[in-house]
Amino acid sequence: MGWFSSLFSADTINKSVDAVINTGDALFYTDEEKAQASQKAVETKLKMLPHFEPFKLAQRYIAIMFTINFIASFWVGVLFFYFGTPKQLEGYIHLIAVFQFGWIMLAIVSFYFGGGFINSAKGVIKNAS
Repeated sequence: MGWFSSLFSADTINKSVDAVINTGDALFYTDEEKAQASQKAVETKLKMLPHFEPFKLAQRYIAIMFTINFIASFWVGVLFFYFGTPKQLEGYIHLIAVFQFGWIMLAIVSFYFGGGFINSAKGVIKNAS
C-alpha cells in the first residue's frame, strides 16, 4: 500500500500538474516572449560588439593590403600592354589567371562591405513595411 499512497500523494500530484503546465507553456511562444527574446538578442549583440573590434581592424588591414596589390598589378598590366613584348604580356596574363586576382578581390570587397550593405538593406525593408 506504500507505493499506492505515494503515487497519489499531494507532492506527486503537484509535480505532475507543474509538469503539464510547463509543457503547455513551452508549446506556446507568445508575442511577449518573442519581444523579450528579440530584446535579449539585441542586448547580447551590443555586448559582443567590442569583442569584434580587433577583427574589424584585421579586416581593414587585409582589405587595404590586398587592394594596394590589386591596383599595383593592374597598372603593371597596363605598362606591359603598352611597353612590353607580347611574350611578357602573355606571361603576365597567365600569372594573373593562375592567382585569380579578380575573384580574390571580389571576395574581399564583398565580405568587407557586404555585412554593412545587408544590415542597411534590412533597415530599409523594415522601415518600408
